[in-house]
Amino acid sequence: MAGESTATQLPGTDRGTPSTPERARTAVVDRVVPSPTGLGSLSSRRTLPVSQVALVVLVAALGLAGTTTIVATAPVWRLAAPSWRLVLPGVPHPGPPLFSAVTFLAGLVLLGLGWIGLVRVAERYPAPEPTRRRLVLGVALLWAVPVLLGPPLLSHDVYSYAAQGELASRGIDPTATGPFALPRGDFLRATDPVWRTASAPYGPVAIASAEAVVLLSGHDAALSVWGFRLLAVVGLVLSGVGITSIARSRGIDPAVALALGLANPVVLLHLLGGGHNDALMMGLLLVGVAAALRQRWGWALVLMVAATAVKLPAVVGLVFLGWLRLGPTTVWTQRLREVARTLVGATALLGALCLAAGIGVGWVLALRSTGKSFGTLSVTTQVGLVLSDLGEAAGLTSGDDALVGLARLVGLAAAAGLTLFFLFRADDLGLPRALGLSLLAIVLLGPVVWPWYLPVGFALLAATSFGRSRASWMVVVLVASGVVFPESVGSVRRLQEFQAPLTLLLLVVIGVVAWAAPRVGWWWSRWRGGRPVGVLPATMPGLPVER
Repeated sequence: MAGESTATQLPGTDRGTPSTPERARTAVVDRVVPSPTGLGSLSSRRTLPVSQVALVVLVAALGLAGTTTIVATAPVWRLAAPSWRLVLPGVPHPGPPLFSAVTFLAGLVLLGLGWIGLVRVAERYPAPEPTRRRLVLGVALLWAVPVLLGPPLLSHDVYSYAAQGELASRGIDPTATGPFALPRGDFLRATDPVWRTASAPYGPVAIASAEAVVLLSGHDAALSVWGFRLLAVVGLVLSGVGITSIARSRGIDPAVALALGLANPVVLLHLLGGGHNDALMMGLLLVGVAAALRQRWGWALVLMVAATAVKLPAVVGLVFLGWLRLGPTTVWTQRLREVARTLVGATALLGALCLAAGIGVGWVLALRSTGKSFGTLSVTTQVGLVLSDLGEAAGLTSGDDALVGLARLVGLAAAAGLTLFFLFRADDLGLPRALGLSLLAIVLLGPVVWPWYLPVGFALLAATSFGRSRASWMVVVLVASGVVFPESVGSVRRLQEFQAPLTLLLLVVIGVVAWAAPRVGWWWSRWRGGRPVGVLPATMPGLPVER
C-alpha cells in the first residue's frame, strides 16, 4: 500500500556520501563556481565588498520599483466591490489605457531586471548557502509587499472564486451550478459575465477553501478577495518548502532554486497578484514530491491528492508516483499495477473529500467550459483559428469550432505522447524533473494557456537544475509574465481581425528567442573569455552534480 515502509529509493534522491567520480565532479564545480562554504580568502574577510552589497541593494530596488509601479497604476475590475488599494500620490490609477500599458511594461522591465540580478546574487554572493537563501527570500518578500497591498492583477478569476465560495456557503454545489444562482449582490456582480453560468472546474479542497474564506470574511465580497490573496501566500510558502527540500535531495543549491522557481515575475504578478488557486495546488504538489523523495509514500499520496483536489492537472503527479514507487528494477507490468492501485486509492480519497465539501464530481467535467475561450495563448488554438481563417479565404466554411477542436486534439495527443516518454525515462530523469517536463508539455500544448499555469512545472525544473536550457526557460517566464495586459488596455481595433495570426506569430517569435537564448549566452561568454552559460549548474558543495 502507499503508506508502507520500503527500502526502495526514487531516482534522484540523496544517496549519502558521494562516490569518487561524484567527488571529482564536485571538485570541478568548486573550481568553476566557488563553494559558498569554502570561499578561501573571501570567507575570511570580516566585511563584504562594497560592490556585492551595492548589487544586492540595486537588485532589491529594481524589483520593488517594478512591482510598486505595476500595482499602484493597475486598474480595478469595473464590476468589483469598492475596496482599499495601494496608490502613489500624484500617480493616476489606472489613468488612460496608454498610460496603463506603458507603466505596466516599465514595471515589468524593472522587475525582470531585478529577477535576473537576484539569480546572479543567489549564485555568486560570497556567503554560505543559508545566508544566500535568506537573502533571496527576503528580497522576494520585499517585492511581494506592494503586490499584497494592491488589487487583483491581470485576471478576474478571484471574483469567481468568491462567488463559488458564496454558493457553497448557501449549500449550493458550485461544481454543478454557476454563480447565476446567487441573488443580486456584490458576489454575482463582480463575477465576469463570461463565467456566470459556468460551473466551477475546481476540486473539493478549492471549493472548501473558498467557502471558508467567504465565511471568515462575513460574506463580504471585497474582503473575500483579500482572503484569497492570503490563501495564495499559504501556497507559496508550501512551494518554498518543497523547492528547498527537492533541491537539497538533488544536490542543487536551494538559494538558486528559490530565486528561479519562487521569486520570478509570473509567481509574483500572476499567482500572488491574481490570487489564483494554482498557488495552493503548486504548494501541495511540490511538498508531495519532496515527501516522495524522502520515501514518505503515505504523505506523498495524501499531498498529491490534495493538490488534485484543487485542480485536476495535478493528477499527473499521482501517475508518476505509482510508476516510480517500486524502484527502477521493477518490470512494467508491476509498475502498471502500482499506478492502478495509486489511482484507486486517490479516487477513494477524492470521493471522501467531495462528500466532506458537499460537492459532486461535476468539477471533473466542468473543465470543458474553460475551452470555450479562444482568446488564449495556446499554440494549438491559434493554429486552429488561423487554419479556419485560411479556409474561409479559400471559400471553405468549416467554422472555427471544427478546426480549433481538431488542432487542440492533436496538441493533447502530442502532450500525452511526451508525458509517456518522460514517464518511461523517469528512472533516469528523476521524479521532479520528469513530472515538471510533463506538466509544462501539457500546459504548452493544451487548449487553453495562461501564464499562471506555468509556475508549477517551472519550479520543479528549477529545483533540479535547468542546465543549458535555463536561459530558454527564463525567456519563456519573462515573456509570459507580460503577455496578459491590465484589463483597461484594449486591443487595437484595426488589428482585431488579425488577432489569431498575430498571436501565433508572437508565440513563434517567443519560441525562436527562447531557443536562441542559451546559444547567444554561450557565444557571449566565449567571446568574453569566461565560463559558457549553463555548462554546470550551481550546486551544493559536497553533493553530486547533475548533468
